[in-house]
Amino acid sequence: MINEEKDILSKSEQIPVLVDFWAPWCGPCKFLGPIVEELAREADGKWVLVKVNTDEQPELMHKYKVQGIPTLKLIHKRQILAEKVGALPKHELKKWLDDFLPSPEKEDWTQLQLKLSEVSSDFLYAEIEEFVKKYPTHKEARKLLLRVLSLRAPEKSEKLLQQWSDLKSDQEFVQDLQAISEFLTKPLNQNSKADHLLKAASKALKSGELEEALQQLIESLLYDKEAYQQLARRVCVALFHQLGENHELSKKYRRKFGMYLN
Repeated sequence: MINEEKDILSKSEQIPVLVDFWAPWCGPCKFLGPIVEELAREADGKWVLVKVNTDEQPELMHKYKVQGIPTLKLIHKRQILAEKVGALPKHELKKWLDDFLPSPEKEDWTQLQLKLSEVSSDFLYAEIEEFVKKYPTHKEARKLLLRVLSLRAPEKSEKLLQQWSDLKSDQEFVQDLQAISEFLTKPLNQNSKADHLLKAASKALKSGELEEALQQLIESLLYDKEAYQQLARRVCVALFHQLGENHELSKKYRRKFGMYLN
């Protein structure tokens, strides 16, 4: 018999616990059981498996609101991180576990995301770079680093993108980097009103003045939308992507940008 406090909750404070709710008469449980047990052995102590026979302990089934079996619940620090109902083949179950199991990398990334919600990514450049050094396969962190570098050091950003070829499958992301890099390195030699505004926008962007850069870029659209193969439009889109749709500057200038394009 399973003691909830001892075998699940207290243990979960130290290590993730995967609880398998099953019953002897359940066909899918018979399929899933050996798979879960095999994965638990392969986990080599990264998480532990607890099997709850719902015929013997229906009170645990009701307490954890199990509607059908087999049901898996992943618990860590007394909190349910994820749950899955029904049988799965081994590769799908392994992926599910990999997605939801806690790790130092996930915890560090969560902390970094919290900081980014309060401070511009440019101010956290050193921390982002350190995170990528520590976790070099973390795709979202590498993309974030390249976005920051595209404004600070576009040549370095381009060089790293060539090294991280797995990121090239995200065409929108690559186009954004290329647009910003082109804008910050391209000589703007045409003596036109649009060119003067683009130069002012480039100077502002290099100085970290994003709002001023957006203002000048959008203003330039009034005079020449097609300049340098629609460079102003491409850079605005890249900046909106970089800031995110919920950023105050995106909310403030997205509509005006759309109006000036028409």
